[in-house]
Parts: sequence; structure tokens; C-alpha cells
Amino acid sequence: MKIRFYFLHGTIVNIRSNLSLAAFLLILGAAVPADAADKKPKEKGNYGAVELTEKDYHLIETSEEMHDQFQRRGVRHSDRELEAWLQEIGNRLAPETTDFYQQYRFYLIRDPSPNAFALPDGQIYVHTGLISRLENEAQLASLLAHEINHVAGHHGILAYRSQKKKAAAGIFFSIAGAAAGGWGDLAGFMINYGLVTSVFGYSRDLEQEADVNGYELMLNAGYDVREMPMLFEILGQDFEGLNPRACGKWCTHPDLILRGEYTAELVVATPDEKLAELSLGDDDFRNRVRPLALDTVLDYILDNYPKTALELAQDLVEEDPEYAAGWVATGHSYIALGARSEFVDDVPLTKKEKKKQVKIRSKLTRDELRAQAAQSPEAQTNIEYNLAAAEKAYLVALELDQGAVEAHAGLGEIYLRREQYRDSARELMTYLKVRPEAPDRSIVMDDLRDIARKLKIEAGE
Repeated sequence: MKIRFYFLHGTIVNIRSNLSLAAFLLILGAAVPADAADKKPKEKGNYGAVELTEKDYHLIETSEEMHDQFQRRGVRHSDRELEAWLQEIGNRLAPETTDFYQQYRFYLIRDPSPNAFALPDGQIYVHTGLISRLENEAQLASLLAHEINHVAGHHGILAYRSQKKKAAAGIFFSIAGAAAGGWGDLAGFMINYGLVTSVFGYSRDLEQEADVNGYELMLNAGYDVREMPMLFEILGQDFEGLNPRACGKWCTHPDLILRGEYTAELVVATPDEKLAELSLGDDDFRNRVRPLALDTVLDYILDNYPKTALELAQDLVEEDPEYAAGWVATGHSYIALGARSEFVDDVPLTKKEKKKQVKIRSKLTRDELRAQAAQSPEAQTNIEYNLAAAEKAYLVALELDQGAVEAHAGLGEIYLRREQYRDSARELMTYLKVRPEAPDRSIVMDDLRDIARKLKIEAGE
């Protein structure tokens, strides 16, 4: 049976474009070998004034143009209130700039991958999928302090200068630009090595320097530095049992373990009386990011990461059992699970198995994956379990808030799959009655007409 997902049609603007960006950035990321830095002498940033060369100006100019590109492509998650809040936290952490071309500005990017990056001119971007996972403002301050340090230490400019003579990199990026399809013109802006490393991480030396100096920025700003190791622990979670989706330095699992260890050592070396003075920040943190977390659940569903979606949705419900939208998101996630179990396998996959699974997921559509997975008796049991769990979640949502109309669409999907045609028609018509201009109206109407034909056949007409 074809998966309709009424509740997702038209609700996420440009999300497929955003996922194309993630795939494109993954291609670029392949140009920055993670272990290459270990073969170089120790690198350090420059925290004084750095005068630009003629070629450096191009790096700054293209950094400035990236903001408009992100905006036009629908990648940015524009929310003035949230961005003003990010700016406030960033200003609390950031040191004085040393150069005219640096100006700290903080933005959100709509992408479920756990990543954040800073451009050499001071633009700092946080993925919605990263901020959604955090527990408190101090953890957010940890990652912002890290990115601020990349700007303060001129890491992007220094990386660009050290690599720009490698003509092979330019050839690679030309190929990557062609492979990126619709994002090929953006590849022209990303051709500078300094911008690519901004997204996918610098050498291990510079990344560690950003963590250590970021730790000091947190201390000076009064944020609880004990949350920095916790940040890396959170980002090391992999609910699918696979490597995380396209992302940068913030979700490279082995590096996260290392970074958690040495930042924990920094905490041990900090006097207890100093730690006692520190704060987690805004008590309302989770309420602020809750809408982003809800969006991220839907993004993970569309990106075929249903177990991760379910974990985030269940977190929302645990935080606030009265949050109807969290229950709706939980229902969506259970439907998306299909024939899969909600539990992460006890036996982890090998690297070879993970690569095979990623390859399969990249080639097959959601419908094909579902059809392939639903062939065993165990899969049928999982399907029924997940549909029942989704039904329960939707009913709880409607009990809490009759205005949670997406729950009616979800129930309509469940009953259609169970061939409970009258129940399905009732729920779908309720959905359209409340949302007559629903973006997925034509899809729902097609299914209602199909249901009407099947009911006639049942009646012998």
C-alpha cells in the first residue's frame, strides 16, 4: 500500500531542497580527510589582527554572499525571536573582533543533521537538528563558543591560505559542483577551501583549540562548563544503528568521544568554587526550542530516519505530557517506522553492514523499503504494533486538543491501511472540514474517491 503521509504533504517548505544541500555538502566534505591533520605539524590560530591579502578578499566576499544564497534557497530557518536570542547568547560569549571584516551574526539552518559552522566573516549557523537535541542553554553556549573561536582565531583564513595552492582541490570541487545538480551554482561559492572546512571541520589541532578556548569563553560568560562534555555525549547518539546522516564535525562519532574526554579533563582542573558560580542559562530553554524540535521530528521522517524521529518526539511528550503536537509527532513517527521495531538493535552493525544499509537506503524509495521489509512474520507484527501505537498517540492528542487536526489525517491513514474504509473516510473528511485549504487536499480527495469505490464494491453495487 502506498504511503500517503497526509500530515506531511505541503507542511515543510523546501525541505527536499535542504536535504539536497546536505547531500551536496557531504560531497564537499569528502575532500577534507579526517586523519590528514594528524600528519601535519601542530596548527594554531591567530587571535590578533590579520590583514587580508588580495586573494583573501575573495574568501570574505563569498562568505558574505553565502547568507543571501541560504536565504534564496530556503535553507535558512528565519525566526527573528530565536535569532535575536542566539545573538544575545553569542554576544555574551564573543570577544572583541580584531578586524573590520569580522562581525558576529547568528542564524538557523533548517536541517536535521546535528551540525553548526562559522564562516570567516563571523556568520555562525546552527542546524535546527542540533539545537533541537540540546537540553539547556549552557550546551548551546558550548557549541557557539566553539564556532566563535574559529572566527576569532581566523581559522578559515589560515586554512584557506595553507591549502589554496593545491590545484587538485579546485579540480575536485569542479567535479563536485557538476554532481550537485541544482546546487552547482552554490558550488562556485563553496569552492574556497576555507568555506568547506568551516562546514566540515578543520584539523584536529584547530578543532581542539576551538574547544579549549571555547571552554574559557564559557567560563568568562558564566555558563556551566560541565555541560560541554555532555554536549558531545548527546551528539554521539545514533538511534538508527547507522552512521549519522550528512553532517560535519559535530557528529563524527570517534572525535566526539575524544572531545568529551579532554573537555571533561578541563572540568576536573577547574576549581569547585568556580564551578559553583556557573549557570545553565535560561530556564525556559526547552520551551524556546520546542517548535524547532517538532520540525526536526518531521524532517527526520521525511529523511527516512524514523527511530531518531520517534526518540525526539517521545522526548517532547516526556517534557510536557499535555503537549498535543508532541503526541501527533509521536504518531507520525510510529507510522513512519512501518515494519521496523522502535528499539535499537542490541547487536550493533559492523562498518561493512552500516555501509550496505546506507547504500540500500539511498537507492530505494520509502515505499520500496517498506515493501521489502514487510515480507516476514516479524515485520507484520511490527507493522501492527506501530499502527496501534500511532493510533493511541493520535487519540491522546485529540483528547488534549480537538484542534490537533493532523491527528485526524493520521488516523485516516491508519484505518485506510487496515481497510477500515468507513472509519478512514470519517477521519479524512473531518480533516478536510477543518482544513478545507489543506495543501494535501487533492491527495486526500483521491483517497476518499477510492474509498467510495471500495465501499460500493463491498455493498455489491
